[in-house]
Amino acid sequence: MQIDVLFAFLTSVFFLTLSPGPDIIYVFYKSSTSGFKEAAKLSIGLTSGLLIHTLFVVLGISALIKSNQDYFDFIKYFGFIYFTYLALNQFLNKNKGDNKRNDGKNSFVTGLLMNLLNPKVSIFFMAFLPAFLFHNDLAVNLQFLILGFIFWLIATLIFLTISYFSNFLKPKFENFIKSKESKFIQGIIFQLIAIYILLS
Repeated sequence: MQIDVLFAFLTSVFFLTLSPGPDIIYVFYKSSTSGFKEAAKLSIGLTSGLLIHTLFVVLGISALIKSNQDYFDFIKYFGFIYFTYLALNQFLNKNKGDNKRNDGKNSFVTGLLMNLLNPKVSIFFMAFLPAFLFHNDLAVNLQFLILGFIFWLIATLIFLTISYFSNFLKPKFENFIKSKESKFIQGIIFQLIAIYILLS
């Protein structure tokens, strides 16, 4: 076993997860406005996608997506349309009470789809994981599964930590949460995610 390779992988995953992006920004926003519980659902949804992308690598689906531009474009455009729909729903929906109930119910699903509907993540995993094979005797697919689980564990811990500490800002956002601006900003975040998927 090559411990130095595993250490390099852990370091890379740590800084990749902490790097600014729409996912970590949305986790912070969700925690500071809706509380730790909803941010935790969102976080677990986001990181659960990493496990699925790992399976895609093991099963060869990522290679299929990379080799077929039509598959790649379909996933990308579907992701753009879906998050644009969520953004428009925030801009146009005036029923705050219903929105709050649906928002909590869909936090996990939203996080999961944020991850899965970006085909670049699958291709990233396909390029990233093989660079950190750490054992000469273990099957490659088993090493992919181990690396994917480590990635999931680190990302989940970081996102839950951000969710926990951002939650302390919630009292300062109480009046903002009840305002129309809250939904407007969440709509903007969804639209930025849509654009990020389209352009990535």
